[in-house]
Amino acid sequence: MRSRHRQVLLGVIGAGIAGAIVLLVFVRGRQAPAPPSDFGAVLLELAAARGADPERIAADEPIRKVGGVFVRSWQIAVPNRSAMAALADDIAAAAAAHGATASSPAPASADTARVRVDRGAEAFDVLLVIARPVRVAAAAPTATPTPRAAPTATPRARPAPGARGRLAILLDDAGQSVDSLAAAAGLPPEVGVAVLPFLPHSAEIAEAMHARGHEVWLHLPMEPEGYPANDPGPGAVFVGMNDDEIRSAVHAAINNVPHAVGVNNHMGSRASADLRVMTWVMQELKARGLAFIDSRTTRETVAEEAARALGVPAARRHVFLDNNRSGAAIRAQLEEAVERCRLDKSAIAIGHLDPITVQTLAEELPGLSKRGADLVRPGALVR
Repeated sequence: MRSRHRQVLLGVIGAGIAGAIVLLVFVRGRQAPAPPSDFGAVLLELAAARGADPERIAADEPIRKVGGVFVRSWQIAVPNRSAMAALADDIAAAAAAHGATASSPAPASADTARVRVDRGAEAFDVLLVIARPVRVAAAAPTATPTPRAAPTATPRARPAPGARGRLAILLDDAGQSVDSLAAAAGLPPEVGVAVLPFLPHSAEIAEAMHARGHEVWLHLPMEPEGYPANDPGPGAVFVGMNDDEIRSAVHAAINNVPHAVGVNNHMGSRASADLRVMTWVMQELKARGLAFIDSRTTRETVAEEAARALGVPAARRHVFLDNNRSGAAIRAQLEEAVERCRLDKSAIAIGHLDPITVQTLAEELPGLSKRGADLVRPGALVR
């Protein structure tokens, strides 16, 4: 009797396990696919379909960090209002198809439209405008010109076979957490770290990375466009500060991050475009014997210009590695950095002290030399 009862019990358990396995397979099969690694490529395709001039598309100008979200600002010029409305609808539909949400803030005028696409840690703020036709003065009739072949796009320059270049990598936004510290400390010592001041682990991370042979940089917060909605964090330099306040803020931030060999800007799309502010920032850096790398969060930046005017060793960022936080996207950006350094002899790539970035670099950097890039410290590329 006991044997029969045991057989029945085992049969029930076995059936339950089998049912759970079937259910698990079914649920996994119904999971939605991951969104594409770069929604920017989708925007380019949609814009082309609506007649946008590729020469009048401003992509990622600027990129800013708002509440932990990387906001990529785009402007796309389209032929007319009909194309503008259609493209706005296309973007919203594509966002939904890729698991993102789209919203349409109020436009500034009848000739503009705005679409925001939110994808978690990344967002696209897309401004659509109507391209104004170029006015050409009337000319006297002339003879029929000789037909010419249609112009072709200028091919992108490529590095010469066997060309080599120097590549520096700087990882920003350190200081809030030590979660990725051990992994980052294990990267090649040429990889630098930029530490935000006045955060819970700012000094700890600076000391640990310095002890492992890495360059430490101060990631100086500066006022962005849209402040206070976009908050650069403690110790920031603001446009409204007077000259003494600017120097005092920079001085205090430097003192908070031990072993700093230089400074690069955190945010700063407004402050780095103000020559007075940047001049006083550079005055303090010159007095402390520090270098400067312009993160170039806006194309209006005058930071590098101010540094060179005062004799502060300076350089600029050429490639952002991880605006899109996926291994595939980071590898693609690293390849872009390699090609850039081979073409121009040197390049600086900026990423973040983020687990996926650190992991991807740990996998890719050992093979960097075979691809024509010599990894160097960021300080080696300032001049």
